[in-house]
Amino acid sequence: MSLFRKLMLLLRRDRFRSDLEEEMAFHRAEQQREFEATGMTPEQAGRAAKRQFGNAMKLREQSHEAVGFRLESVWQDLRYAFRQIVRSPGFTVAVVLTLALGIGATTSIYTLVYATLLRNLPYPDADRIVHIEDMRLQGHSTGGLVGVPRFFDVNARNRSFETLSYFYFDHPTLIAGTQLPMPVKAVGADSQFWQLFGVQPLLGRTFDERDCIPNAPDAVVLSFAAWQQLFGGDRGVIDRQVLLDQKQATIVGVMPAGFHMPNGIDLWRPSHFTSTQFGDYRHEGTRFINVYARLKPGVTAQAAQADLATIGGQLQREHPATDAVWQFRSESLRDSLYGAVRPALLVLLIASGFLLLIACLNVANLLLSRATGREREVALRRALGASEGRILLQFLTESTVLTLIGGCFGLAASYVLVREIGTKLPGRLGAPGFVAMNWSVAGFALELSACAGIAFGLAPAWQNRRVELNSALKRGETRLAGSTGSGLRHAFIAVQVGLSLILLVGASLLAESLWNLMKSPLGFDPDHLLTFAVNLPWNAKPAAIRNFYTGVQQGIESLPGVTAIGQIDALPTTDWHLRSNFDADWLPRIPNRPAINAEDRHIAGDYLRAAGTPLIAGRTFNESDFDIKDTPILVNQELVRQYLPGGNPIGRHLIVLGTSFEIVGVVGNVRGTAGSIAQAVGPEVYWPADDEQGVGQRSFVVRSHVPPEELTKAIRELVHRVDPQQAVANVRTMDDLISTSVAQPRLNMALLVAFAGIALVLACVGIYGVVAYSVAQRRQEIGVRMALGASRGQISMLFLRRTLSAALTGLACGGVATLLLTRLLRSQLYGVEPNNPLTFLIAVLLLLTPVLVASLRPALQAASVDPVEALRTE
Repeated sequence: MSLFRKLMLLLRRDRFRSDLEEEMAFHRAEQQREFEATGMTPEQAGRAAKRQFGNAMKLREQSHEAVGFRLESVWQDLRYAFRQIVRSPGFTVAVVLTLALGIGATTSIYTLVYATLLRNLPYPDADRIVHIEDMRLQGHSTGGLVGVPRFFDVNARNRSFETLSYFYFDHPTLIAGTQLPMPVKAVGADSQFWQLFGVQPLLGRTFDERDCIPNAPDAVVLSFAAWQQLFGGDRGVIDRQVLLDQKQATIVGVMPAGFHMPNGIDLWRPSHFTSTQFGDYRHEGTRFINVYARLKPGVTAQAAQADLATIGGQLQREHPATDAVWQFRSESLRDSLYGAVRPALLVLLIASGFLLLIACLNVANLLLSRATGREREVALRRALGASEGRILLQFLTESTVLTLIGGCFGLAASYVLVREIGTKLPGRLGAPGFVAMNWSVAGFALELSACAGIAFGLAPAWQNRRVELNSALKRGETRLAGSTGSGLRHAFIAVQVGLSLILLVGASLLAESLWNLMKSPLGFDPDHLLTFAVNLPWNAKPAAIRNFYTGVQQGIESLPGVTAIGQIDALPTTDWHLRSNFDADWLPRIPNRPAINAEDRHIAGDYLRAAGTPLIAGRTFNESDFDIKDTPILVNQELVRQYLPGGNPIGRHLIVLGTSFEIVGVVGNVRGTAGSIAQAVGPEVYWPADDEQGVGQRSFVVRSHVPPEELTKAIRELVHRVDPQQAVANVRTMDDLISTSVAQPRLNMALLVAFAGIALVLACVGIYGVVAYSVAQRRQEIGVRMALGASRGQISMLFLRRTLSAALTGLACGGVATLLLTRLLRSQLYGVEPNNPLTFLIAVLLLLTPVLVASLRPALQAASVDPVEALRTE
């Protein structure tokens, strides 16, 4: 019978029953007339007809099954489940809240995982887009940045890519009409950038090859956010003229809201590099572009990597002085965007799954306790002919209804949580609309709820399969629970304790790691330190650069409350990579193998004193150092430790391209030079920023004895007075910068601590409930034991012993699992080992204390039972 027919019969079941009764009565009457024709009396004929016709109830049931009335059975089970929910509001609230916590936490983390690791990237054939990185064979790399000449070499020689493109970051100043100068985050890209990612503009056009030829008029493509914020969403913005770094530029397009490549960008502008622009120069100064490529149809990632390896080998042989230590590496677009957060997200997803499992076990214990009290009801149903499958379906329906209600509440809580904190997440995760609830996530939550309902609904159904009908029907309701199902409930306790231990150890490790990270010496003092950036045009003359920054330096020095001020091209915690190769006059020279590779930093003013970075030996820069050709340099302690251990570097020289630079001072190690303060400190070389070339993009550090925020307005006005066409960017305190740099580990720690705390509460509530229920159901047994001479201590230990035995079993199994699973945290830890015994001990104590309290209270209540009253209720 078709599903439509079954549904129609279900909706018109009263008419079906009426027709069935009429048909059955007709057949009985016909049979009775046949018996009367043989000479029977009407009474005898009626009884004979009924006997031959058979059991009317059984015939009705067979007729219902024949026409597919299983849907009606489900409907009856649903109505009964809702009646049970209404009859037990306290039980329902406990189950729904427990499940809402577990399902809500899991759904929230799944939302992050879906947005980063599962959802299709918003680019056509995104699986064919790869990120090409340049990696050093030895020592520190530069964040995967590629040299411009090496990009053109790959573009000319590769056989694997149909499109190859690059971009670099820029920080120009934008002036639109009569508006004040505004700092913007920009990207310079070649014309193939738009073809590679395949996203069409919302308005206007993107730039093409004509815009990228040298000396072509500058074009600008706005991001959706910049279009809204800077131009109010004006659709007439196309072809509008603006000043970009004091040069005329034309706005030619606006990108749609969903395009964030790279993230957090206000505008894109054409790059004008050519393959011959750098000539034979291939050194570190050319290494600042990010390279992406689209594979040709049919070319695998492995084949492309082999192609890159071949090209890299050719360049090593052709340019041994500059390319011998570099090799190309490719990774998928998804890995390049989210590979750094993948381990943390997977750990959080596993942790939320453990929390959900603890919640389900808690609910299963509650359902087991209630099912024990319903043994008489189940026995009566079976005695009346209900099958095992029918009873199983009833229990599963009840548990599924409860989990779906809990899932809806959990989904609502997850929606509110994601909406409130979605844009506050660190990095790319915090992009507007990136992390959001959608139908896929909602479907996951509902499927998870249904699976959870089926999973823990099996426990009470399985328990009641073993009930003996005779004993269940004979004994009173108060004696039913006894010890039935207690073994399963204590097994659930063991699993809850084990899972809680895993979460507590993980949370403790991340908390200790974050503590170590924040308390380790930074190499500078962030207290009362204000930072801001000013970015002069790339083509600014060295004299103009020096005059501008000197004017700003002197003006800020005169502000009330300022105690020291300095300048640097890249602040600590900034993801800035600029490295140089050096030879040293105390190390043997090997052709084409530089002795030292170090980060470059350029400073001016009284930077070291303003930042609080100690001068370990020698002197810092002075005014005369900026006017000589061979400027002196400073090095950090790590460079001395690696390349001159135990020696004195003062007066020695580092050599770059045949030019010697004297080391005049040694400064303390500064963490965060390459971005993250968790990274190990490497060799660093400090140069005067006001040398003969000049550094146009600088950040100021201003130390004061007043709240740093009070200086912001005066600094903006001062910069405007020195040069009305310049803008102040990124005004933040150093404390704020450090907080941002640890945002991801802090988020990981906070979430795992929250999961561990909730798990601990749920486990303790579950243990308390199991012990309290056992005490309530065994009051008669307690009375008998006490009447036979058992002491109150023995009664308490009777309940404590089994509960603590289950808890210790859970600790043992959880400890083994923890030793295996904490290895997943290794990449996220700082200054602590995954299997730290002290952390394990603290976690065990944190877990055992509330577990003991949760077990002790109902156990003490058992010892206070009055044996006379307990026996009287028998």
